[in-house]
Amino acid sequence: MQMDPAEPGRFYCSYGGAGLAGCTDQCDNLGDLSACSTLALTYRTGGPSKEVPLDLPRARALYVRACRGGEVIACVYLGSMLAAGAGGPADPAFARSLLAGVCAQAERFRDSSERHRVNRACDELALIERMQSWTATVTRASGLAGVAAGSRCTVSVTPGDGSCKAHAQCERHAVYAGGHFPCTGAGASLAGGEAMTTASDGDPSIAIDLAARTLTLRDDARGDLGR
Repeated sequence: MQMDPAEPGRFYCSYGGAGLAGCTDQCDNLGDLSACSTLALTYRTGGPSKEVPLDLPRARALYVRACRGGEVIACVYLGSMLAAGAGGPADPAFARSLLAGVCAQAERFRDSSERHRVNRACDELALIERMQSWTATVTRASGLAGVAAGSRCTVSVTPGDGSCKAHAQCERHAVYAGGHFPCTGAGASLAGGEAMTTASDGDPSIAIDLAARTLTLRDDARGDLGR
């Protein structure tokens, strides 16, 4: 870990595994909301090299804390998680309300970096308007502790220009945590997927066919949930 030369014995807060100690200290003990947001990002994504186990419920709770304190980017990511049902129950209506409130403040910020963050809320709001969401039931499962036939899932897919973003959570497990894949169609005709698993591209293999009402996920041993 990197030490802070200005304050011996204190760690830097930075995105990723090496920054966990510093971010946790600054968030929990100093009330640094930016550190809370950085810590949440690490638990939401696993860090730049996927070196940290995903913990979406913890990430969501940290984003709630930072957003309540006025950390704009935390509100953006919290809105995305609320819409998709990542780390807890889905609440698309509140996600829209939260992001719309942030988006409406864009013109108040003269600083370009702050305005960029606020504009991201506007972009995320537009994505949520295209999002399709469902509840689903697992029909077959293997290799997943805590997920079996009959388990309930929430699934969201946001179609774009030839590409889709998806999130799938079964019980407390994020079985597909926000990856992208090629797709075609929209509404009930949406279909797509890709065969690469985590070892190849950082997320599980996915195949979705709404006409057939099926979603299939597969991963290798390097995935967050194993093979």
